[in-house]
Amino acid sequence: MMLAIKIIGVLSLLIYIIYLVYGLIGFNKTKTFELTGSHINTTKTRIIICAKNEEDTIEKCLRSIFEQNFDIKLLEIVLVNDGSTDNTLSISQKVFSDSKINFQIIINTESLGKKISITSAIEKCNSELIISRDADTFTEDKNWLKTIISHYEQTQKQFIIAPLEIENKNGLLNQLQFFENNALAILTGGFAFHKKAFLCNGANLAFTKKIFEKVNGYKSHEGINSGDDVLFLEDVKKIDPETISYLKNKSASVITYPVKGFKKLMQQKVRWASKFDKNPNQTNAFLAIIVLLVHFFSLFYLIMPLFAHHIPIIGIIFNFLRVIIDFLLLFLASRYFNRPVKWLWFLPLTFFYSFYVIITALLSIFVKPNRS
Repeated sequence: MMLAIKIIGVLSLLIYIIYLVYGLIGFNKTKTFELTGSHINTTKTRIIICAKNEEDTIEKCLRSIFEQNFDIKLLEIVLVNDGSTDNTLSISQKVFSDSKINFQIIINTESLGKKISITSAIEKCNSELIISRDADTFTEDKNWLKTIISHYEQTQKQFIIAPLEIENKNGLLNQLQFFENNALAILTGGFAFHKKAFLCNGANLAFTKKIFEKVNGYKSHEGINSGDDVLFLEDVKKIDPETISYLKNKSASVITYPVKGFKKLMQQKVRWASKFDKNPNQTNAFLAIIVLLVHFFSLFYLIMPLFAHHIPIIGIIFNFLRVIIDFLLLFLASRYFNRPVKWLWFLPLTFFYSFYVIITALLSIFVKPNRS
């Protein structure tokens, strides 16, 4: 029995390392998109922002878009107020009134969800390119918009995965989300390079109206609370996988805030996990199982000395290898985003993360997500 447990643990760690190295290699081989000052943008673009009770973040989100180095005659912003009960709408109206941006506000009297909201903002759209943003994101680089649109114009890719960062704040949960997001950012770009994209985020996603209509919008997964990003990605892969691109350029990234509180973080993770069984790409589910096994065995070998009265060599090697590969992911991400990593948090979080993964997995099985 013990031999079987060891074999399962070793195999799961081996597959884990292979997948992560595969992603690392792909990310390193992905060419950084260079923005040239001589290129003049001509693409009419619509930015769609869905907001529900985002009074604390919506102003910064909008103003960071207004400050972009871009010809505003080509730009329209559509804000969908999805049944907000706070001051999101009034703040947005005030911010828009102070700008010269062409805008539209769609008001849902009750929350209809992100997919219906985005679809309503696209239906009467005459823009060629759509960019979806979340209301709790902002940009620090004034070339964010120009970089995305220039990439589209020069590559003609119709589904562009742009990078997402999490604000680097102190605190256990904040750093956990910061580290996790950085690792996922590398895997997102790396697997996209290998033509096996399986991750993207609707908080910073660009796509053409043509490809949206070609896959019939969100029709294939309209009954699922989440998935306006990865399930949309899977639909695009079915009809034209070559049109998917990862935009490797720091200027194209947006920043979001870490979720406050363990309960809200778990609710977010459960909502995301709810789409796994609806996702035709088995890579997501397979990787989720491998990650769960690796973190289970990581804790198993940490706790084992309490009962076996000795420290097993295999446990030391197992955790050492896991820490090394996780460190490489974070190191590469910190270099790419040029964000200082608070390394003092690394070792404590390395082992706390194992508890976090297992708790998330259990909750995703037994708890039904609320619509968001």
